Order: sequence, then structure tokens, then C-alpha cells
Amino acid sequence: MSLETKTKTFAEIYESQGHYKDAISIYIDILKDNPLDCTAIDNIKRLQALINEEGDIKKKVADIQIAALDDFMQKVHAYKSASNS
Repeated sequence: MSLETKTKTFAEIYESQGHYKDAISIYIDILKDNPLDCTAIDNIKRLQALINEEGDIKKKVADIQIAALDDFMQKVHAYKSASNS
């Protein structure tokens, strides 16, 4: 098994574990040795898209959590206002 094959295997392992940035780093190293490796280029693009998508999902989740907390705080404020009346 060639070093490049082993390295691509490590990148695939990182990707399967969700370590996209580590996998990209390996593909960049592969490109340093072989700048015309279309597979490495495609994998980098695909992983960058996954990272961006993952970031979008995390932002949506955070927005939902903030909205739920804001709703809770409004209810607490309304309860306190009603209790003080």
C-alpha cells in the first residue's frame, strides 16, 4: 500500500469521525505532493461544504434555543408581574 493510499485512508477515517478539518489538512498535504489530484480537490470542496452546512445547523439550533429561552423569560416576567399585582 502506497503512502498516498494510507494517507487518503486516514483522511477517510477522520471524515467518518466528523473531523472534517483534519481530513482537509491531509488532502492539502496530498495536493502539495500532487497538485493535480482531482480526487483530493473534490474531497476538499465536499468537506468544506459539510463544514459550512454543519455551521448553519448549529446556528439554527442556537437560534431555536435562544427563542425558547426568550419565551421562558417573558413568561417568568408575566408571572412576576401578575404576582405583584
